[in-house]
Amino acid sequence: MLFDALIFKPHPAGMGGTRAVIDYPNGYGASVITGKVFYTDEEHPYELAVMDANGITYTTPLTEDVLGYLTKDDVEALLLQISQLPQAA
Repeated sequence: MLFDALIFKPHPAGMGGTRAVIDYPNGYGASVITGKVFYTDEEHPYELAVMDANGITYTTPLTEDVLGYLTKDDVEALLLQISQLPQAA
């Protein structure tokens, strides 16, 4: 999934910013957020959380937390890595 294919919509929690969600056949996915109220700045405008069927997961080989201060290239690389994780339990 390339970054440019993500569809950003207003964040559902009403916190400002926008959010895109992607799911992969391996049972994982990602929530990508951009906006000034999250872990972002002008040079690194994205935040990414790895998701599974239960919501945000903190137990993958990629990370144990939400990843902030990301560039478009960082997000695209992480999306590729998430899509290649082994099947979620």
